[in-house]
Amino acid sequence: MNSNFIADLTGKTAIITGGAGLIGRVYASALLQSGSNVIILDKKINKIKLTELIKKENNGASINPKNLKLIECDITSPQEIKRIFKKMKPYLSNLKILINNASLVKQVKNPSDLVSAYKPFLKMNPNDWEEYQSVDITGSLLTIQQVIPYMKKNNGGTIVNISSTYGILSPDQRLYAYFNKKLSKKEKKLGTTIEKPIGYSISKSGVLNMTRFLATKFADDNIRVNTLTLGGVYADNPSPFVKEYSKRTQLGRMADKREYAGPLLFLVSNMSSYMTGSNLIVDGGWSAW
Repeated sequence: MNSNFIADLTGKTAIITGGAGLIGRVYASALLQSGSNVIILDKKINKIKLTELIKKENNGASINPKNLKLIECDITSPQEIKRIFKKMKPYLSNLKILINNASLVKQVKNPSDLVSAYKPFLKMNPNDWEEYQSVDITGSLLTIQQVIPYMKKNNGGTIVNISSTYGILSPDQRLYAYFNKKLSKKEKKLGTTIEKPIGYSISKSGVLNMTRFLATKFADDNIRVNTLTLGGVYADNPSPFVKEYSKRTQLGRMADKREYAGPLLFLVSNMSSYMTGSNLIVDGGWSAW
């Protein structure tokens, strides 16, 4: 088996949930460059803008519309996801790859925008943590239920569930001190604070055992299931936050979004053919302390 063969995904169809996001676009570009036909599922899609963004990730190379399908879908709705998969049936004859990338993530930028999203634990209500699980766990499971029958017909496939270092380690809430300092006097008077929410950690931790369960359940069907656990990605974050985050990694920096394409291709290709139920951690050494 030579390297050209094991990295070749030509003709294989891949579904990426949350593919319109920052890293989802990188995955889409990497898969297209490897020969895959890519279907992006996301709750909201601006097709023209998204195509251009993926083209940019693809070094400006043109994208054949036949190789990229952009479909709006709320994966947390059982009825909608069944309807969408019925609609997609003509494109799924060689479905071999699923990337459960959709996640409820709020980028750390403007402190005022994070007050409601990054509530302190004692001020949360059940919906504040359940909404994370509805995407990362329920949405992933509903998608997998639709994908498995196709993979069985296609003699197997690979599923990659995306987790986070905050799924294997607790968040360091001191990272968010910068944002708390930037809160308004009114917000401070009300006792408002910003912290990484517990729902995110719970859902990302749940992804790990979801992977292990599915890996053992469908191994006989030649379906491999693994987790890709990611560290922080630089996305124009405030420099004080970036500086503090970088101190906590062995490589001394946040990730460039494109650095996750290689690990993803490894997991969905024959390069990882003897790997299932595993967790590949790519976090710049954050979890190596």
